[in-house]
Amino acid sequence: MRSLSLVCLFALSASVTAYDKIIAFADSFTDNGNDYKYSKFPPSPPYWKGRFSNGPTWLEEVAKLMPNTTVINRGFGGATTDNKYVHAEFNGFEVPGLLQEIADYPVPGDENSLFVIYIGYNDLNSIINPDQYVVTTALTKEIVSDNVIKGIMNIEQKYHGKQFLVMTCPPFDKWPVVKDADKAKANELITSYNALLKSKLDKLTNVEIKMADTHAWFEQAIANPEQFGLRTDNGPCVPGIGNTDECSDPDTHFFWDSYHPEAKVHKAEGQWATKLIEQLYPSSNSTKA
Repeated sequence: MRSLSLVCLFALSASVTAYDKIIAFADSFTDNGNDYKYSKFPPSPPYWKGRFSNGPTWLEEVAKLMPNTTVINRGFGGATTDNKYVHAEFNGFEVPGLLQEIADYPVPGDENSLFVIYIGYNDLNSIINPDQYVVTTALTKEIVSDNVIKGIMNIEQKYHGKQFLVMTCPPFDKWPVVKDADKAKANELITSYNALLKSKLDKLTNVEIKMADTHAWFEQAIANPEQFGLRTDNGPCVPGIGNTDECSDPDTHFFWDSYHPEAKVHKAEGQWATKLIEQLYPSSNSTKA
């Protein structure tokens, strides 16, 4: 069994400096109400205060565990890497992609910031389930990985960003949203995409990039849901996405809806991510200070 703290380190061409803030560009796994601010989606309740879950998301747990660190959240539910190719839309709100988040939603970032990139799930899911998105131009794993590279380069240019933590795409082939007939195809796509992304990130030489294996973490979490007091054999508590019909036992479901994990999973992921960040990056603001 692979360790929950597994992390790939590469492209260590720039010296590590202490960060003064964490800034995340991401999708619904990280969204702390950004979509809801513009669209009033997802319906809350049963969703919790505009999160795509029934409680705080993983990055909010990081912020809780690192109270002396400024954490800035630019996660938008449904975000792809570039909405010019594929985008989600909720109640008339066109969700910004990674490149649009960087361009249109300014942050107080600089060379001392730690930039977190946690995106790609919706891009790859649009290849498996194109009917769930607005598709202008069909995506490929090559385009998606190139867009992540563009995002990093844009952050470097706009904010002089030098330190990046890139999260791998989680194994959503095991999510309820993927039909049984498509699970093998989705698994191959996710695995090959993560490898392709790593190979491209490894070629960047003017920034320091570390890659957190979120995929491995979720593989183990799903294989051992009892560690959270949850089950995976009872399906999502809220079928689909944005449904208002909530199950009677939400605290037992690993999946809150067909796309997203329950709050206990977010909390555990946040605890894992916090330990990982503190191990990888020196900071006077860490919980060890």
